[in-house]
Amino acid sequence: RLLVVLLDAELTVGEITRVTGLSQPRVSRHLRLLADRGLAQRTPDQTHVYYRVAPAEPLADLLNGVLELLPSDDELLRRDRERLEQILAERQHVAGDLLSRIGVQPLSSADAAEVTDGVEALLARAGAAGQLGRVLDIGTGTGSMLVFLAPRAVEAIGVDISPQMRLIARASVSDARLSQCTVMDGDMYALPFPSGSFDVITLDRVLGAADQPQLAVTEALRVLAPGGRLVTVEVSGSGVAREELTRWLGHSGVEPLDFEVTRDQRAWVSLVQSPGTETEAA
Repeated sequence: RLLVVLLDAELTVGEITRVTGLSQPRVSRHLRLLADRGLAQRTPDQTHVYYRVAPAEPLADLLNGVLELLPSDDELLRRDRERLEQILAERQHVAGDLLSRIGVQPLSSADAAEVTDGVEALLARAGAAGQLGRVLDIGTGTGSMLVFLAPRAVEAIGVDISPQMRLIARASVSDARLSQCTVMDGDMYALPFPSGSFDVITLDRVLGAADQPQLAVTEALRVLAPGGRLVTVEVSGSGVAREELTRWLGHSGVEPLDFEVTRDQRAWVSLVQSPGTETEAA
């Protein structure tokens, strides 16, 4: 039952207790066992710890195969799903209130589609339109870019230094039923990952608001795997020009591989490829 609900969303112990009706000590014990065996993954965030199904293969394939054997009409699992839907709806309500209170205005659906189309065009020209491997969205904000790329990722992580934005992004991820996603606390100037950890990294409307954009670019390139791709997005009026981005990249020893201006010129997207290949690095 724990694994079934964790396939749908990343949840805290308290939320899983509400879903299953099991005692909190019992839920905590079994989550620890699942994490110790590599079937569940835990992500601390302030006073909470979020659990999800571990994305690593071959355990993920084995788990999916076993869960497919469960009866689809099981009454207990049906009730669990109903309670889970209620919790996820509450997340959406909290996220909506937060957006209104802090005055964050997400992109309109038309503008968001324009941005994602631009990113898709760049990835397609670079031969990266299929599986993306491990994805990192730096300064994930509302989580829109994370949600867009995650279905093609083995694992997708969004980092943001703002607790409020992490709540909003997590609501977006859970609403899209992206169990391979997690949202975590992270400073874009000092990312909590080893060098070369990710195949695709995005900086979506981040550099224009950054106090130290050069450092943010350098740190993103540090955690980019050899042969990996860095995607940056800036909307019109952000204050970041192509020449500036090219200069920041140059200080880190790389150059833009490709640019895309969106169809209505509301945004521009760049693609950078890290030198070398994973094979060469090995």
